[in-house]
Amino acid sequence: MKLLHKIIWVALFASAAYSTASAQLSTSPMFSSDMVLQQGQSVPVWGTAAPGEQVTVLFGPQRVSAAADAEGNWMVRLEPMAADRAPRRMTVQGEADAITYENIVVGEVWLCSGQSNMEYRMKRIPSFVPPATGEDLATLELEAPANEMIRVFMSNRNGTQGPWRVADSESLENVSAVGYFFAKTIQGELDVPVGIITAALGGSRIELWTPEEAYRESPLFGPQLTAGDGKIDGIAPGELYRLFISPLVPFAVKGVLWYQGENNCGIGDRQYADKYRVLVDSWRTAFGIGQAPFYSVILAPHIYSDRLHRGGEPVTAEELPIFRQQQMEAAVSVANGDYVIVSDLIDDILDIHPPNKWDVGGRLAHLALTKTYGRQNVVWSGPRVGGTEIDGDSIRVTFDHSADGLATSDGKRVS
Repeated sequence: MKLLHKIIWVALFASAAYSTASAQLSTSPMFSSDMVLQQGQSVPVWGTAAPGEQVTVLFGPQRVSAAADAEGNWMVRLEPMAADRAPRRMTVQGEADAITYENIVVGEVWLCSGQSNMEYRMKRIPSFVPPATGEDLATLELEAPANEMIRVFMSNRNGTQGPWRVADSESLENVSAVGYFFAKTIQGELDVPVGIITAALGGSRIELWTPEEAYRESPLFGPQLTAGDGKIDGIAPGELYRLFISPLVPFAVKGVLWYQGENNCGIGDRQYADKYRVLVDSWRTAFGIGQAPFYSVILAPHIYSDRLHRGGEPVTAEELPIFRQQQMEAAVSVANGDYVIVSDLIDDILDIHPPNKWDVGGRLAHLALTKTYGRQNVVWSGPRVGGTEIDGDSIRVTFDHSADGLATSDGKRVS
């Protein structure tokens, strides 16, 4: 609980920057018109006002009040609500001022974070290549009509957040493509509004996304942080957590999608699984979401030996499979955690940013539909090694999730 209080108050302090010198009534930037509120959970609403000022939040039939503390921070909690696609109004009433937000729906909210393959935008930047075959589904989505049942929110590298926007050709341009196609799939299946928060940055290591306090309180990493002059594996932790994630806390979310690891793989990281567990625990504590689902993407094939991440020393060919093993073990070692494989979704092994993000989002959605939402008869995983057996000079490998059997895509022997 000590870490939770620290992180929540960092978020409240960040929101205070949006109030005026006269302590005018304000809410966190997390709140705006067009937002999605998480169904089935207590929903925190917070902001700033004059010290001691009474603030009342009205939403639907609910009316909840709290007084601002000595620093001017206030927070109320709405009672859990059922999903509702009908637009509603939220009014935040102070003693002299009021704020009104329109077109608010209740549904599912997911946070999408990581590095460049999660940041990969719906509107592809010029340096990224289009798919080698088939249609570019992201481009087609940008040409589609607005979808009121999907709302998007950006936590940006310049430290600004939001506002919430309805998914349309303009608002989707910078949204995570993985996140959007995840949202599109689960929205179609669940038939409730879905909100996606994008908070990702290319070239970022996991240490930067983890609050420093979490490392300091870790029996494994606390001594390393002290011995390393405040650094873990040569990098000071927490910067991106403070910039991207802390301002979001403690907004009510259902779960987290995580696509990161390329830069940790590039340094030959042998502690990634432990770092992942610290990150998951710290985020769940900060958002107050217990054992909420935390789903990851295992790194796509890429020749990391051609990339120089380690002070000019090349990465060996063995680094990626060793790193992937850490990712898989870490993902299933946390409660309500799992992963998807995307090894078959690349066009060029030299491209670290494969363009097919629609199937990545779709696979994460199938995982969530099965494990979070209890859908039956959904194929949520490709083949996974279930066991091995040595038989003379051969090794017999058995697979789980093999559906109707295994086959190579070209009908030939495995290369």
